[in-house]
Amino acid sequence: MVIRSSILVAAVVLALGLLSAGAGLAAELTRVKASQIRIVGNECIHPSSPAMGLAITAAAALFLLRIVVRVATGPGYACCRTHPNIPKLIRYCIILAWLLSFVAVGQFIAGAKLCSRRDLHVNEEGYYECYFLKPGMLSTAAFEALVSLCLTLFYYLVIVSTQNIPKKQSASEVEAPSVANDPQIPPVPPSMQ
Repeated sequence: MVIRSSILVAAVVLALGLLSAGAGLAAELTRVKASQIRIVGNECIHPSSPAMGLAITAAAALFLLRIVVRVATGPGYACCRTHPNIPKLIRYCIILAWLLSFVAVGQFIAGAKLCSRRDLHVNEEGYYECYFLKPGMLSTAAFEALVSLCLTLFYYLVIVSTQNIPKKQSASEVEAPSVANDPQIPPVPPSMQ
């Protein structure tokens, strides 16, 4: 039963991570380019684009991924608090995965905000310009989400596999062999029982 729930959690984490990275890449591909923006009066006219919604979807999926992993691993596996008996490599994976997730979510939100900005500004040369999302921001966030997903799956599967290993009995807990059927040992007299 534990293995099934671990596989289910890993599948949910994988789906959310791939959704985040895919939505981030789709937002990058559908963002409004500078050549598509027109200035009419004192307003920037953008063509319709799903980039803002895709960027918000990517951020939400990555945020949900962090929540699922945090709940599934239990206490002690948060960003900066880990169990003392886990290997250092897993600690580094946990910390790096959390940091990459936070950076990627921030970039997705900033990208979504820049996609919706429609005001004019004057550049250094005195010309009016419109704000637009520069290329690479959302694709970088998607790459960070993908790396965070890989690190998260790695440390989650290692933690789950170490929790499923049965503990070895200590020397004091080892059960003594039964002597009732041994022909060399005489039976205990009824008066001593």
